[in-house]
Amino acid sequence: MHFFKSMLKHNSPSSIISHFNPVVSLNVEVRTIVNEKFIFPYLESFFKPRGGLTNYEELDADHIQTEIEFLDHSKDTSYVKSYLYQYVMTDISRSPGNDGRVDFKPRYVVTFDKDLTSLMDDHGYRYGELKLGKKTVLYFVYIDLQEVIKFIKGKKHDLPLLPTTPNQNSSDRNKSREIRNKLIKDLIYEQSRNESLEQKNYLNDEFKRLEDLSYDPVKGDPGVFRINLSWNTTDDLDLSIQNKWGCVNYEQKTLEYEGIIARLDVDANADQPYIRNPQENITWKDQPKGRHSVFVDCYCNRENKSNIPFTIFVENGDNSRIFLNSVTSEGSGKKKKIFEFEFINNKLKIHETGDA
Repeated sequence: MHFFKSMLKHNSPSSIISHFNPVVSLNVEVRTIVNEKFIFPYLESFFKPRGGLTNYEELDADHIQTEIEFLDHSKDTSYVKSYLYQYVMTDISRSPGNDGRVDFKPRYVVTFDKDLTSLMDDHGYRYGELKLGKKTVLYFVYIDLQEVIKFIKGKKHDLPLLPTTPNQNSSDRNKSREIRNKLIKDLIYEQSRNESLEQKNYLNDEFKRLEDLSYDPVKGDPGVFRINLSWNTTDDLDLSIQNKWGCVNYEQKTLEYEGIIARLDVDANADQPYIRNPQENITWKDQPKGRHSVFVDCYCNRENKSNIPFTIFVENGDNSRIFLNSVTSEGSGKKKKIFEFEFINNKLKIHETGDA
């Protein structure tokens, strides 16, 4: 659910496209709870006498625009053509058959701004509307920001207001380890059988590293889908995953995209004590949407090795994968784009892309 996405997700004033969007910063998990426990029931009640919430569709909050976007008269901008047709009424179509009816779900958006919501219905709900002729095509549903704050304060003992590392039970750890170790064995077998003698000599160190890795549990929360990075030095390697909305990494440990949250819950060797079997882990509670790019960066080279091998374990049930690669301590190989991934019809598709 995205009901509060526009008001609560932005990180800088430059990302706000309207004076009517106040900036509020909340933990992404808190925002999810506020949406599900406060905003969603409110919207259900508002739309119940209007045929029910299922007859309406949320407007993508990134496309909300008000009069500020049309104050620049130096541009030949048509509000109807560039906004109403493009974003509000994108899915108008004729119904099946020859009855001539038009199928369209009116949009709605939650707002804190009373100037947009001058109407009051019989049940005491404040709202505004945008009409095309006599048909309402967009509802502005007003919610008092102070009521949201009161809700959060009242639930403060139940809400994860600070980032937390989810607990992973022993059965999850064992399952993840079994999946990873089977992939390791298959990889060692295939490479030992197919590579040249010279290449086999080079791979001996890698096989030893993988064997050592097999004794370690997979750290972090598996979620529904996860990507885990491991290496065997005290160097600081960083795992990051980018999509068109942003990046989840050591700087921004959570990222919401299309309503799905990615979380970096294991970040190793950034600070002491440095360990020789570090891992980093990024996890999703729901299947990620869109196309994502996976990077590994040598942030700090402590052992003065020119090349640092690593393993990436992609855990996705029966369609899990494992990758061997390396980064250099400097130069163009210091940060590598390892692959891109996306889910198509609920199936994981990986696009191997080589260096960034």
